[in-house]
Amino acid sequence: MDPEEMEQQWQQTSQQAARAIAQWRQAYPKATLAEIEAAVDEQMNQMRARMIEEVAQANSGEQAGKEKRESLCPQCGKGMQARGKHKRSLQTQGGQMVTLTRQYQSCPLCGYSFFPPG
Repeated sequence: MDPEEMEQQWQQTSQQAARAIAQWRQAYPKATLAEIEAAVDEQMNQMRARMIEEVAQANSGEQAGKEKRESLCPQCGKGMQARGKHKRSLQTQGGQMVTLTRQYQSCPLCGYSFFPPG
């Protein structure tokens, strides 16, 4: 996803969050400040998680598109082997889950394996 596409997606996501907050406020007109803050935080955390996931996946795609160099095992120095793409779910600081797909790698010599970052 190129930067312009990301920006358009984020604008739509932001508008959806704003609509959800406005609808929530209409449903709870006597909400306390703490309740309002919690409702806004929930929407912002969801939006934030989507943005994190999209940026992380875009970084992964950029890495795959670049000339691949052999990764070396950080424990023994042997060349790592790709073991197929795997999904991994992580929790953001806002308590939301993001799912990333990455090429899992392992070392044929010592068995060390990892799920690489972006």
